[in-house]
Amino acid sequence: MTSRRYALATATVALLSVLSTPAVATPDPSWNRPHCGKVYGDGSVTFTETDGQVLAGTTGTLRAVTYAKVAALQEPNTLIGIGRQTIQRSSDAGCSWQLLDKTPDDLSTYDVQPGPGDSAYVYSVNDQPIHRVHGSQVTTVLGPVAGGGLAALDARPGRLRAVAGDGQLYDSIDDGTSWQRVGGPAAPDLFLYDAVVDPRNPDHVVAGVMSDGVYVTFDGGRTWTRSRPVERVNAFSLAMSPADPSKVWMEGYDRDRSTRFIWESTDGGQKFREVLDQSRADLVNGNKMWASPVDPDLLYFSYGTSS
Repeated sequence: MTSRRYALATATVALLSVLSTPAVATPDPSWNRPHCGKVYGDGSVTFTETDGQVLAGTTGTLRAVTYAKVAALQEPNTLIGIGRQTIQRSSDAGCSWQLLDKTPDDLSTYDVQPGPGDSAYVYSVNDQPIHRVHGSQVTTVLGPVAGGGLAALDARPGRLRAVAGDGQLYDSIDDGTSWQRVGGPAAPDLFLYDAVVDPRNPDHVVAGVMSDGVYVTFDGGRTWTRSRPVERVNAFSLAMSPADPSKVWMEGYDRDRSTRFIWESTDGGQKFREVLDQSRADLVNGNKMWASPVDPDLLYFSYGTSS
């Protein structure tokens, strides 16, 4: 998979996953740059210090097809990576990776979300289990919806907030052992492709849905607003700027014009405008996007194939 900046320069998925993590929106000064010429691991993760022009070599060889995802934790120099059926951890800013757990689940459709300290949560929009990482320990709990996955999971001290596939919000105060409904879904019978939770305010949630565009709430799901003018869009992917959560991006398919776009919102997801169409970039049904943690005007996105 190849990746681009919104300005259309190249970058790497490994870098983007780290950069986009809300837990490092303001980088901890005790974080170090990776001081190594080669990454010791299975080849699924590397790093770049040149915005993707040069990638560090790896001791392992990436196996096709692997969808690797990385999260930078609050714990300095600590990252969690997932790919295929493995959960890995690096404690040296990405120079070496250690296997924490081999799961029965195929993690290709899973995401990894940083939590407080040295914790992270691995979840899927399609599958129910949530894999909890605390230090070097991995445990598994069931999500709030029987047989269903999550469009987003937000982790803060003492509380998890989940956005279910129908748009219902759930909270847990016991690390995912039990869940309570919060508010209600934006409309009946929704199917969410993606959702984002404001890293500063968990009551601000933006949800991208099948056919009907985007919905946004600022009060934890008690009331929702349908975003304009994207009411007839398949809203596949969303990203929110950790540097300025009023900046939200959406990639989707405009059903009226049979064209894919990336849209931008500057009011937290209430109103969007087109900023890029498929004639200028390889947009598909669900380009993954990552917002810069420091520059609210910079967006990275993946495109193309595994080549």
